This record gives sequence, structure tokens and C-alpha cells, in this order.
Amino acid sequence: MVAAVILALVPGNAIAEPAGIKWSPCKPDSVVQCGYLTVPLDWSKPDGVKTQIYVARVPAKDQAHKLGSLTFNPGGPGGAGASIFAEGLADQVFPDYRERYDLVSFDPRGTGLSTALACGPVLRPGVPMFPKSKAEYAAMVASSRKTGEDCLKQHGDLVRNLDTRTAARDLDAIRAALGEAELNYIGLSYGSYLGTTYAQLFPRHIGRMVLDGIVDHAQGATRFTLNEAKSMEDTFDRFAAWCSTDAQCALHGQDVGAVWDKLVAKADKTPLQVPDHPPVTGDTMRMTLPALLPRTDFIGNPWPSLAEGIAKAVKGDGTLFAQVSYLADYETAYAAVSCMDFPGELKGYADAKARIALAEKIAPRVGAAVEGWAMTAACSGWPIEPSNPWQPTPVKDAPPILITSTTHDPSTPVSNARGLARQVRGSHLLLADDAIGHTAYFNSPCARGAIAEYLLDGKLPPKRSTCG
Repeated sequence: MVAAVILALVPGNAIAEPAGIKWSPCKPDSVVQCGYLTVPLDWSKPDGVKTQIYVARVPAKDQAHKLGSLTFNPGGPGGAGASIFAEGLADQVFPDYRERYDLVSFDPRGTGLSTALACGPVLRPGVPMFPKSKAEYAAMVASSRKTGEDCLKQHGDLVRNLDTRTAARDLDAIRAALGEAELNYIGLSYGSYLGTTYAQLFPRHIGRMVLDGIVDHAQGATRFTLNEAKSMEDTFDRFAAWCSTDAQCALHGQDVGAVWDKLVAKADKTPLQVPDHPPVTGDTMRMTLPALLPRTDFIGNPWPSLAEGIAKAVKGDGTLFAQVSYLADYETAYAAVSCMDFPGELKGYADAKARIALAEKIAPRVGAAVEGWAMTAACSGWPIEPSNPWQPTPVKDAPPILITSTTHDPSTPVSNARGLARQVRGSHLLLADDAIGHTAYFNSPCARGAIAEYLLDGKLPPKRSTCG
């Protein structure tokens, strides 16, 4: 029923065949090819204003026996996948698929080298992140509204056409421009929601699809924040336990939780000064946790850097926290997409206060210092009504889709994967049992093997299964 409603809200469901992509080397002597695809700015007006999508392709080494194209979205919202490939990282991220697939990715509209959106930080330095009064709440809302109004002044209708349904239509245009009858796809984190949306809109255009590190659009803003807080607290405890057993941790032999609590409390009163950055407050430090606690072991474990950053900050050097905090993040598209698809649904200061208190009750150390709350704060005063607010994403009439997750994912809790599996008819759910970190692909060799077996040989794991 919801799928029918969504399709009805998007005029002209059958997209026009797009022009092709003119490929050229992304860099001199690079095997990676880059190009632009021109698509309607507003898919309901196919003959209207156009925008450009930056696309990158890494040709399969074995062109004679290739399986087609495998399209990748790294997450976000706003992850610029084509720019990642253009830097030559496809071999590192997808070594198993270089022989048999053309690897393809794109910078979603508003990001990277696509028609870009740049109108200031998502969360402005000095603005309350966790308001403790009506005045602080009003300041947070005003900051959000200012960012959105600046975006509208600078970019107009681009800001109104950034939601995930629009990105899914861009993705189908890329599929058509590649000359592919079906889309083979792997989407991580937010990319899982983009893939789910694509499957809902274009179920008969799917070949083999993997959704990993699941964002469940059915959960709503409050549960989104609270579930993540609970999982992030668990991961902080596991980080502290690792420090107690591994001498490579810069905090080895110390009570990591106590060190952290003392550090952020001190920064609340006396922010650390870092050249060329806003002062590092306690909130600046708290909002690095969504970036530095989630492990991605296949491409790099951030825990040693987090431990070293804490140790240096105790001595007065807050550089790490200044560089990676969600506060003062200039990726405006992150907020713009979030506000269209993941609005905070705040009803006022009392609601915000209650939600923060619930997070602190569930997760005494982490509290609401999670990505869900970052989206809520960034969207608290957004001047554009959400075009695709929280709702289930049922999928039917698609071939079997593989849904994967670790059982200890701080960013996208395993409950999300279970929830999505109930919405996607015929899906197969694979959980990487006892794996710690964000996405099964990046943290479980067993899951990577199962994903490869599916994408290369078409063999799916059992419908509900785990692997060690």
C-alpha cells in the first residue's frame, strides 16, 4: 500500500532514457574512468532544468567474462562514491570483484563533483548541541533554519530535490546509461536505504543487491536516536575493554571511561584551543564518537586513533577532535538529505529535553552523542518540509535481496536489519555473529565471503542465518 502511494507521488514513474556518459581517465594514466550524466533537476519535470551527476567506473580486468556492472554507494547521506573511486581506492575496497565486474559509483547530487551544495556547516560552532534551556533550544533551531535558508538562497531548487527517492531515480538513470538491463548493487549504511528505496521504486530492474549496515526508515526519529545510543554505549564499553587488554592502546592500564568523563567535563568549562579550528568543547569531543567508535576493520580500525586522541587531549592537544567532530562539519548535503528523509520530529524544547534524558538513561556515558541526534539537531529548524518522512519501505516483486549486519553495530543497530528483513519480501538476512563494527562487509571475513559468493556466483545464504 505504501509503495503504491509513494509511486503515485512521483509523477512519470517510467524514466526517460538518459544520454550516455562520455568516459575519460579520472587522472592521467588512471584505469579509473570518470564522466558526467545529465538528469532532470526535478524528476517530475523531465524536460525542465537539468543537473549533473559525477560517475566513476573501474573496468573489469576480465572483460570477456564479466558479470556486468556492480554499483556501490558508501553511505552518508552524501557519501561521494565516484570521488572515492577516482582516488584509486576501488582495489582496496572491492578486491574480490575487480576481475568480473565493472565497478561503478557516483557522487549523489549535492556532493563531491556532482552539482555541489555548499552553504556552511551542518552544526555551527558555538551553537548548543544538547540544549539545556528554552533559549538554547531556540538557538539550535535558529542555526538550523539559517543553514537551510542560506542553502535556498544559494542553490534554490537543488535543495528541494535531494531526497532519497530522487537519488534512486538518478541511480536508475545511471543503470540505463551504462546499458545494463539490471542493477547489481551494494549499499552500505545510508546506502542500504538508497538501495531499499530503489528496490521499492524499480523492483524489476534489480539483478543482485546487497544491503549492509541497515537504516530502517520505519523506526522514526526518537527510536533512531535511542537505539543508536544503546549500541554506541555498548561499543564504548568494548573500546574500553580493548584498551585494558591491548598494550597498543595509548590509554592501556587506565580507567578509560573515567578518563573520558573527566576530559569532556573539563572541556565543557575550558575548551581546548586548536589553531585554525573553533575551540574544542566537551560537545565537540562527544560528537566525535559517531565517527571514531564504529570500527571498519577491513579498511582501518579507528580505535587506536581515538585512544591516542584522548591521551593527547588530556595533555592539552585537541587536534583529533577538532578535525573529525560532527560539529562544524561542512558537508551540507548531509543535513539537506537528512532533513528530507530523516526529520527530527521535535515538538519543542520539552520534547528535545525528554529525548536527551532518555538517551542518557539508556546510555549514561554516550547519551545523545549519536548520529541520530546530529540529524535531529541539524534539522530542528529546517525551512523545507520533508518530502520523504519516516515510514516503512515495503518491497515486493523484487528478486531475493541479501540484507547483512554485524550483531554489534554502533551506528546501525542489528535491530534495523531485522526490521528491514520483515519489510522486504523474499529477502535473506545474514548476521555476522559477535562481529563488532559498522557493516558486516568491513568487519566480518565470513560475511565478506558470503557476499562474494552471492555477487559472483549467485548463491545466497539461508534465508535467516548467522556466520562467525
